[in-house]
Amino acid sequence: MKLLRTEGYQLFANYRKPMSFNFWDTYPLPPLSTVRGWFHQVVEAKEYIPIAMSIQGKFQSIVHDLQTLIKFDRPSRTKEKGYPYLESFNKSLSKTPTYVANVYGIELTIYIKAEENYLKKFINNVFKKEYPSLGRYEDLFRVDDVKIIEPDFLDLYEEPIEINYGIYLNKTTADSLGLRGINYRINFKYDGKLLEKTGLRYFEKRDVVYVDSATLEEGEILFDKEKNRIIDLIGDE
Repeated sequence: MKLLRTEGYQLFANYRKPMSFNFWDTYPLPPLSTVRGWFHQVVEAKEYIPIAMSIQGKFQSIVHDLQTLIKFDRPSRTKEKGYPYLESFNKSLSKTPTYVANVYGIELTIYIKAEENYLKKFINNVFKKEYPSLGRYEDLFRVDDVKIIEPDFLDLYEEPIEINYGIYLNKTTADSLGLRGINYRINFKYDGKLLEKTGLRYFEKRDVVYVDSATLEEGEILFDKEKNRIIDLIGDE
């Protein structure tokens, strides 16, 4: 098995949780859909590429910021709220103060499983973009290293491992290892045909557990020996 390993750093980022308004809450690490979309964008995919990933990292703190959100709104808001009306767009223009949670000082390690030709194309393309960003467009991602690796399987009975970094694990993996953490039902991918018909993204979700400190002593798991990191792939089988 060959995986793409990408390591990098973000000073600030907001990995927005769906349905968080007025206060834009954030996941501790980039969600699956964000990494999936980023990979497809970099390799200039014309159709969906089956993919699985392991997202890991650590951050220094969460910083809360007050920003002005400017957006197009319903035309009726012109009379209701006195918003400016943009006739050519048939929309009103609203300004709303919004609290935003920003993750600060993020060190990321992302493993991606896909067809090898796409992994190679990612390496060739990632530095050709205007600049790499992960999350919002303005969330610059400094890519420090990107390479293709071949992980091993580690027998945890013989060699226990301590986790001292954040990682998303499949719910089934966390249960089998006896680990507890923060449970998320997180967006993974959406149906493109349904998007064309309805204009809406209906996401498939994955049940994951976020863990940032644990000792693994039982079972077997994929392992990156060079970086001393476990790998639990989430996504397409």
